Amino acid sequence: MAPRDGVRCWICGRTVEEVQQLIGNPAAEVTDVDRSMAKVVDARTRFAKTVSDWWEGVPEQFKNMDFNFVMGNPTQFKSIRFLDDVQQARKSHVEAVWEVVGRGREGKDFTIGDMKVDANDERRRQAVMREVEDFERRTGRALDGGKQADEASRPKGFDGLKLGEGLRYLRDVGAVYYTLQQRLLEVDKEDERKKMPTIGIGMAKVKSFPKPVPLCTVCEGLIKGL
Repeated sequence: MAPRDGVRCWICGRTVEEVQQLIGNPAAEVTDVDRSMAKVVDARTRFAKTVSDWWEGVPEQFKNMDFNFVMGNPTQFKSIRFLDDVQQARKSHVEAVWEVVGRGREGKDFTIGDMKVDANDERRRQAVMREVEDFERRTGRALDGGKQADEASRPKGFDGLKLGEGLRYLRDVGAVYYTLQQRLLEVDKEDERKKMPTIGIGMAKVKSFPKPVPLCTVCEGLIKGL
């Protein structure tokens, strides 16, 4: 039988709220995860802003040109001064995601940002792949460089995209790059939460006492350890 609301622990005399205030602070590991998540969110925001600035900076007469053609002939488009930066972002974000997805689908370990996922870690691998498959459904484009794309219905990477469209796709895949890290950090956060004690007050028996008494989780654990 559960104790009445406002009941106090028979040993320490605290209510549930008072016990939570005493020991309910997050563990250090959870705080570290929160900091990492904040950094990823900030990096994602800055990347999206940078790519949007590039898109706005492309002369209108070039926006409808083929993305791969422009990127493959940078010396012909010197008026677009940030093409080298776009190429670097493509390697560091888009090709990094392609690598993750390709290795993930092959059941191999992979690294995204500062996080490495072991080949046997099915839980984290699935967290990544669900996000990837959702993006592919929404965009109709493969996120593994087209290695497993259906040639009839799913184009490869930037193929067929105009320069303006390619920059938007770069922005969107860059968002996936950071979202995958967020999903992995969410799994880490969930794991750390499971390590924290569940605080409550329930009725429990104490040796040499005839009837069950209300005990908070902490005191009950101490008694069991005696």
